[in-house]
Amino acid sequence: MIVQKFSKEGNKVGEVELPSDIFNEKVSLGAIYDAIKAENANLRTGNHSTKTRSEVSGGGKKPWAQKGTGRARQGSIRAPQWVGGGIVHGPKKRDYSIPLSRNIKRKAVVSILNKKAVEQSVKLLEDVSLDNYSTKTIFSVFKNMQITDSVIGFVVSGEDKIIKKSVKNIPNVKYINSKRIACRDILYNRNLVITESALSEIVAQYKGVNK
Repeated sequence: MIVQKFSKEGNKVGEVELPSDIFNEKVSLGAIYDAIKAENANLRTGNHSTKTRSEVSGGGKKPWAQKGTGRARQGSIRAPQWVGGGIVHGPKKRDYSIPLSRNIKRKAVVSILNKKAVEQSVKLLEDVSLDNYSTKTIFSVFKNMQITDSVIGFVVSGEDKIIKKSVKNIPNVKYINSKRIACRDILYNRNLVITESALSEIVAQYKGVNK
């Protein structure tokens, strides 16, 4: 598959062919679905909780006598019909996480990369290095690439703290560590910008997944 290549300043320098080791147009929609579903579920904290009648305070004494008052009989102010009483069948803390095998995760990552490449959403960028934090410099790169009006996934080799902080204030740009790729990050964007060193790491890590 052929993609556009850009210089570290964001200027187009030509077109290159992506490594066939992982870019072979094989897309597993099932793997993508399972991975996204698991990642979405794992984001849920599950800390919602209500109290049953055994957990709310009060209620040690019968509100009034069983007979003779003219009112309906009541046994405890902790009953659910009372204001401040317990909640019936309310939500309790739970774990929403869904297990995902390593093979499915790897297959999903490669499938999304191929899907993006087929859609011509992948852009290859020469390695960008900064000595100091500079949002302006990184933004100018994307501006020269003419993609600033879209959601951008920026895949960089390893954890580059300077670049990561430099893109933090740019709207709609997601910094992605090539060694810790999340399927959500590379799927939910219109342009996936991958640096050359990041691409080499991805190929080395996911080589042979689709064979």
